[in-house]
Amino acid sequence: MSHKNIPTEKYKRTAITAITTARIGLKHVAHLGRKTLSSTKNIKQKNQQHEEEIGKIAISALMQLRGTALKIAQMMSMELDMLPESIRAELGKACNRVTPLNRAHIRKVYLAEFNNGPENVFERFEPDAFAAASLGQVHKAVSSDHDLLAVKIQYPGIAASIKSDVQLVRGIMKSISLSTSYLPRWEIIEHVLECVQKQLEKEIDYVQEAENTRWFSENLKLPNIRIPKTYPQFSSKKVLATEYISGKHLDQWLAEKPDQATRNHYGQLLFDTFCYQLHELKVLHADPHPGNFLICDDGSIALIDFGCIQRLSPDYSTAVTRLFSRDQQQIHQAYQGLGIISNQLSFNKFTNDIFPAIEPVHTWMSAPGIEKVFNFAEFPPMPQKKLSSMKESIKAVNSIQQDQVYFDRSYFGLLSILRKMQVKIDTRMLGMRN
Repeated sequence: MSHKNIPTEKYKRTAITAITTARIGLKHVAHLGRKTLSSTKNIKQKNQQHEEEIGKIAISALMQLRGTALKIAQMMSMELDMLPESIRAELGKACNRVTPLNRAHIRKVYLAEFNNGPENVFERFEPDAFAAASLGQVHKAVSSDHDLLAVKIQYPGIAASIKSDVQLVRGIMKSISLSTSYLPRWEIIEHVLECVQKQLEKEIDYVQEAENTRWFSENLKLPNIRIPKTYPQFSSKKVLATEYISGKHLDQWLAEKPDQATRNHYGQLLFDTFCYQLHELKVLHADPHPGNFLICDDGSIALIDFGCIQRLSPDYSTAVTRLFSRDQQQIHQAYQGLGIISNQLSFNKFTNDIFPAIEPVHTWMSAPGIEKVFNFAEFPPMPQKKLSSMKESIKAVNSIQQDQVYFDRSYFGLLSILRKMQVKIDTRMLGMRN
């Protein structure tokens, strides 16, 4: 399907959203009717089935909207982990479903940005993209100096659509929140949406991404970690040219069945890099997608795509490492210190009403920080939250600070990657600065 078929007119996109919210509302009314006729033992199954249906309706609309609406949904699925698992799973399925730019659009972008076609800017330019994402796609090129480059070109209309698409997703999220009682207060969801909008506005500025890449290249000085060189003369706000680094993405590399020692080597690099960012740099490369790092044959890992970074507050790493504890008093203090729960919420209230609901997920996420050496081959998937126990804990959520949003995104993404790699590594660096 080509870009000309994307529903760009405002009234068409608004109509898709209106139809979707109506469908969700009708589905919820029907669910309430069926629920009254169900036995108690069937209610949980009915609720889960209902959420899956709601998620499918929402993702169907987002796939029609595409563009930044789809990217917003992907970010919400990662960042608002209080969404029921079945709805998050449906939103997460949207990853990597993108529409390629045709050659006419590529040429149009280059004429607007450089007053010249790509065939005249470079010694050689490959018109077919070798990688794609929800905001842009990447082509190989060769400069007049014979440097091999990776050139990212932004999809047209992205900048203009962010604000309106956030509003469209807001409408869909509102209808989801009205269809289930297992969501945080609306102001919490609204805050996350605002964070998503601000982040997207940063991500579409390729001049800023080039600066982020340069900053990490100068400051992330770890053995066997590579950051691509940037080429300002071939870059603009909508085009980013960097050094092309040859390497394999995770699935491609794992398909070659590397031995345990090799997997451990690369897993340790990823883990240590995250810890160094958290404790030393206090800046996170905050997009945990496996496609944003390359495993190189020389034993190094290349980090790519620095559109999403988060500069942490100075004391954040100290506060968050308190979460890597099995002491409920420390956990209570950590949640208060991070602003997740109110300072007025007593320890007794926390331990009796809140912690039992979050304890399985907390134990899961803190496990690597408890052990000196952790075997991710034995690490289970994140426990699904029991909806029957979520209501009290969700009501207690005071706020979700931006630092926490991006820590969760980065850390949970790292855990998922290490679990897939089945590595056994030294994890002591995680809490080394507390």
